[in-house]
Amino acid sequence: MAGNKPRDIPVPSGRLGDITPVPMQDVIPDVPIRGIRVCPTEEIPDDEKSGIQTLITKLQLLLYKIFPPMQEGLPPIDKNPDKALKKAYTWLHRTKFPAPELPAEYLGSPDLGSLAVRGPFACYLEKHEEGIYKWDLESLGNYECHEGLYPLGAKVFFKVDEVARSLRPYQIDSVLGTVVPGDKKWGKAKTIALCAVNTHLSLVRHFNWVHLAGGAQFAIATRNRLAPDHPLLRLLWPYIYATAQSQDNVTPAQMVEGGDFETVFSFTHKEMCKLFEDTYRDYFMIVNDPEKDAEARQIRDADFDMPTQENLERLFNTLHSNVIKYLRIYYPDTSTGDNDDAVRADKQVNEWIDELNVLLPNGVGVARGSLTFESLARLVSRFMYLATVQHEILGSFMWNYQLWTHKQPVRVYKNGQREPLDVYQRLVNANYNLNVTRRELMFDFSYLALEGDKRGAAAINQLNEDLSWLQLSMINEPWAVWKLYPRALKVNINA
Repeated sequence: MAGNKPRDIPVPSGRLGDITPVPMQDVIPDVPIRGIRVCPTEEIPDDEKSGIQTLITKLQLLLYKIFPPMQEGLPPIDKNPDKALKKAYTWLHRTKFPAPELPAEYLGSPDLGSLAVRGPFACYLEKHEEGIYKWDLESLGNYECHEGLYPLGAKVFFKVDEVARSLRPYQIDSVLGTVVPGDKKWGKAKTIALCAVNTHLSLVRHFNWVHLAGGAQFAIATRNRLAPDHPLLRLLWPYIYATAQSQDNVTPAQMVEGGDFETVFSFTHKEMCKLFEDTYRDYFMIVNDPEKDAEARQIRDADFDMPTQENLERLFNTLHSNVIKYLRIYYPDTSTGDNDDAVRADKQVNEWIDELNVLLPNGVGVARGSLTFESLARLVSRFMYLATVQHEILGSFMWNYQLWTHKQPVRVYKNGQREPLDVYQRLVNANYNLNVTRRELMFDFSYLALEGDKRGAAAINQLNEDLSWLQLSMINEPWAVWKLYPRALKVNINA
């Protein structure tokens, strides 16, 4: 729980790998997903294995069956959002972790144009045609929802206000048809669109892509192919440590029938599993490179302000510049000024690249034959960004966005009711658990450098110093809920 001491990250030693991922259904029989592969419980590495945590997970799943946490016929949450939150998030909780803050974008009627460029949903914005941009969540309409809920397929179209350098929504396509501002259905259409983007972010971008498709496979390949004394393993170790045990603890409670995902969000268990199976194949590593991802979505250098895009690029560039400095120690320039040959000659790195391309749904965009120093540095930076920035903005960061269900619902009922008390309470609990204390990225990890390697140790700690300067620069700017600060980043999804 929030407030506990973060887990120590030991110096790597001994045999790290030999993990062979298997279909999720083989590990969690109640979850009929074969296209997503996970680490078998019996292959969790000894250095992070916890029999107590495994036992607690089994006990939790047993209690789901004996004492289901959901109750039929409960009344909806209070129409006053502060009262609803106060009942679900008590004073005792608040002694451990502060209550969420309402983003300015939710004041009055939610401002979709602002949410499109500020905060966690900025990752959905893409170009539709000249001067027109969109959120495209239409595919969510393919999955059946619980009885009494609206289907979630939706598209939101935005026009550019050139004077204000901002976006304004002018059309929403959903189960309600095509709706425009001023239409009596506009408010409901906005609610469905907000529920759609909220649901996709939590289920697909966060858990499926960050945890299952990206983080888990990154940890497996790194353990399997890099030895404890390899300098790249020493750099990446704090970003992967404890992944297998943590995934084994968390995944069943989220994904079994009666788990968090089925009981909080809109989809039935069968359809939720189908959503995971389908969208797992859609994962591309480029989403962890804000500059390249923005280019792919055709929004880079657009004629409107994109504050979150700038925020994320600053964080990525800080990681990337430090990775380059670290790798140059071990892959120095030759007399011809080319260090690509040294990278290509590293057998372990090539095997690591090979395994990543097998394990990740669409590979990593880098292959053994075309590997260069810069492509390696950018790939390493993307994985570090995945474990730190990406996981934060799609996970813990949602604390200030997802609990205001009067504005940002997790379910949209056809009869107009709000979420029942049990659904909301479970949503609050799940978000609270996302804020467990984990090791901060701004920490001196120089002790993980190779023994006696002073240059490597200094390079590892340089990231801590550079992030401290970035933090200082950002706190001297106006504060905002949507900003992601270096101080909020954790080094690992799990530890």
